[in-house]
Amino acid sequence: MTIKLYSWPMSSGTRIAWALEELALPYEYVQLDGKKQEQRSAAMLAVNPHGKVPALVDGELKLFESGAILLYLGSRYGAAKGLWPSGGQANADAVCWTVWAMTELGSYMMQFLYHGLDTPVSYKPEDRSQAAAAYNRAQLDRLLDAIEARLEGRDDLMGAFSLVDVAVASWLLLGTKLGLPLA
Repeated sequence: MTIKLYSWPMSSGTRIAWALEELALPYEYVQLDGKKQEQRSAAMLAVNPHGKVPALVDGELKLFESGAILLYLGSRYGAAKGLWPSGGQANADAVCWTVWAMTELGSYMMQFLYHGLDTPVSYKPEDRSQAAAAYNRAQLDRLLDAIEARLEGRDDLMGAFSLVDVAVASWLLLGTKLGLPLA
């Protein structure tokens, strides 16, 4: 049975498509139309009860939230493809860094973009908080330092390219595309 990825361009589903491509897994990309609220249809709510993208169906399994999907793909398919550690501390590190990317890196980066810059996703200037911008930029800088420290002496977060790099790089690519200065 083919994996189905429900998403649309320029969403967090992009990191899942990237992961599926890296894993060389056959999948069907089902592009939903957010303007028509297709993600809120009864059929889609049966896959993702929150009415958001991405959502993934693999056989009888239904998954939502890009971080959860990455963890699933890593544990189910990644080790055989050399894109996820199969056990021990390396597996624990992969889980931690992937969750960290979703809960810390993405969150602080987006809050900085909302409050601290003029981007297509930013709040209106009158709705922004300078205090929130400063706090989230400081937290983002701390997280970027953690990435730099982890990359010391290596090119990839796990020592070789993995789905962990997809989790982290997808946020950094989005940020830079929206004008986030990383230096």
